[in-house]
Amino acid sequence: VFLGGWVEVNWCQTNKFNHATAMEQVLESHDHGYWLRRWNTGETAWQKNVVDSVLQAHFDKVINGQSGSSIFVPLCGKTLDLIWLNEKGHCVVGCELSALAAKQFFEENNIPYNTSDATNFTIYSATDRNIKIYVGDVFNFASTYTGSFDCAWECNAIVALNVEDRERYANLLATLIKTGGKILMTTWEYDQSERKTHPFSVPHGTVRELFKQNFDADLIESIDATGTYFTQKFNLTYAFRPVHLLTKTK
Repeated sequence: VFLGGWVEVNWCQTNKFNHATAMEQVLESHDHGYWLRRWNTGETAWQKNVVDSVLQAHFDKVINGQSGSSIFVPLCGKTLDLIWLNEKGHCVVGCELSALAAKQFFEENNIPYNTSDATNFTIYSATDRNIKIYVGDVFNFASTYTGSFDCAWECNAIVALNVEDRERYANLLATLIKTGGKILMTTWEYDQSERKTHPFSVPHGTVRELFKQNFDADLIESIDATGTYFTQKFNLTYAFRPVHLLTKTK
C-alpha cells in the first residue's frame, strides 16, 4: 500500500486522485478489495517517485554503519526505497497486498525478476540483486519465510490499518525483528476529530503504547506538514509527520 508520499507536495499535486467519501473509505478499507481497487484504477497518489527523505536522513541510526543487514518493508507498494536500501548493501524484503504494485515495481525499474509460490504468498524475486516482495496479506507473514530481520523501514504503513488491527500488527513486527534490532517508523499526527478514516493519526504516544511490550520507542523528529498538500487535501488544521525509532528489547 505504502502511504509515504503525501508530504511530497509537488509530485502529488500533479496526480489526479478521485477517492471515495470518508464513510465509504471507513467501510471499504476493512476489505482487501478496497486497496486492490485503488491499485487497479491507478488511484495511488500516496506513491512517490523519489526515495523518502526521512529514510535517507535517519537510516544510519538503524544499521549503525553496518552493511548486509536484512530489512523488512511492510506494505511497500512499489516504493523506490527498496532499491535505495539494496544499493546501500542490504537484503530487502517487502510485503504488499497488490500483485500489480509488485509487478510495476520490477518492470518500471527494469529489474529482472521471477515469481514463485509459498503458502499465502506469491514471491516476486529480483534475479540480479537481493530484493523480494511477498504479495499477500501482511498478517499472514512470518519469520518462517525469511528468518528474523535485523531491522525494518515502516513508512506510514500503520496509518493505513484499521484501529482494531494495530495491536496485532505491533505483535507481528515483534515476531519478525531480532532482539536488539530497530524499526524506523513514520506516521501522521493531526486532530483525528477532523478525519475519521485513513491515513489515521498515530502520534508518538500511541506508537509507544502499542509497542511497549517488546520495543523501546523514541521520537527522533517531528516534521511540520501544516500547509502542505496533505493538510490541504484532507482539510486539516495542522499535521505533523513524527519519526519514531523503535529498538527490540526482547
